[in-house]
Amino acid sequence: MSSIMPFIEGYMNGDAWEDLCVRCYRLKYQTQNYTAIPAVHGGDAGIEGFTCNGIVHQCYCPEREYDDKELYEHQRNKLTADIEKLMNNRDRLKKLGVPPIVEWHFNIPEYRDSRILAHAQIKQEEVLAAKKKSPSLFDHISDNFKIYVKVAEDFTPEISRIIRTNLTDMKLNLAIQHQDTTDWSKCDSQKVANIRRKVGAVMRVSDDNPDLNEVVGIYIGFYISGMEIMNNLQLHFPEIYEDLYQLEQSYKREVSLKTRMHTNRQLNQNLFNDILNEFQSKLEKDFSPMLTQASIVELKQDLVASWLADCSMEFRSE
Repeated sequence: MSSIMPFIEGYMNGDAWEDLCVRCYRLKYQTQNYTAIPAVHGGDAGIEGFTCNGIVHQCYCPEREYDDKELYEHQRNKLTADIEKLMNNRDRLKKLGVPPIVEWHFNIPEYRDSRILAHAQIKQEEVLAAKKKSPSLFDHISDNFKIYVKVAEDFTPEISRIIRTNLTDMKLNLAIQHQDTTDWSKCDSQKVANIRRKVGAVMRVSDDNPDLNEVVGIYIGFYISGMEIMNNLQLHFPEIYEDLYQLEQSYKREVSLKTRMHTNRQLNQNLFNDILNEFQSKLEKDFSPMLTQASIVELKQDLVASWLADCSMEFRSE
C-alpha cells in the first residue's frame, strides 16, 4: 500500500516513530484532551497515550528492514503481545485515568500484507468475547471495542504540519534517482522545442551540437521529475506544496521580467546562472528547515526546467 515514509530522511527507528506518532495524536486529538503516557515506571501499560473519549494507541516500528513475510510476522506478534498487555492492565490503566477503551490503534509506518488486518479483527473478537464472559474483569474495555491499524499515510496532515512548523528535526527528502537516459515521449513536443531553443540560446551553440542534446535531455529529465515531485507533495504534504507553489509562482514572474528585459544575448549564460543561484538561495531561506539540501537542489533544477518548458523564461538568440 502507499506510504509517505520514503519521503522522510533517514531510517525511522522505534523511538523516532513513537515520538512522531505522539506528536500526531496531540495535533489530531487536541479537542479530545489527548494525554501521552511516558514509558517509565513499569512500562506504558500497553499504550502510548489516550483521549478522553476512549481512543488509545500503541506504536511499532521495525528496527531493520524485513521482507514482506517477516514484517507481517513481527507486526502480528507485536499486536498480539500488546493486546494481551492491554487486557491484563486493568488496574494500571484506571489509575492513569484512561476511560473505558473504545478504540485501540496499532500505529505502524506501513504494512505490506493484508493478513495484519485480519489478525486485528481476530484479536478484537477475542477481547469482546473475554469481556462478555467476565464483564467486571474487563470493565476498562468498552462493549463497542474496536482495533484499527493506522499507518503513516493516515496522518499526512499532521506530519506535514509537524515538519512545516519545525516541531521536529525531521526533514523531507524529495530528491529522486534520475535515469541515465530520458524518455522524451513523456514530455510534450512543444515543451521539448521550448527547452531546446532556450538552452541553445544560453549555451550559444548550433542546433547540431552534441552537448546541446545532452543538456536538453538533462533538463527534460528535470521537467518530468519535477511534475512527479510536485504531484507527490500536493498529495502527501499539501501545506508544504502550497508554500512552495506560492514561492515558485512569485519568482516565476520575476524571472519572466528579468529575461524579457535582458537585451545582451552575449550574457545569457551569466543571467541564467544568476537566476539559478538566486532561486536556490530563496529555496534555502524558506525551506531548509523542512527539506534536505539534496531536495532543494533537485527542486531548483526541476522548477527551472518547468520555466524553460513554458513561456516564463526567455533568452534572446539573436
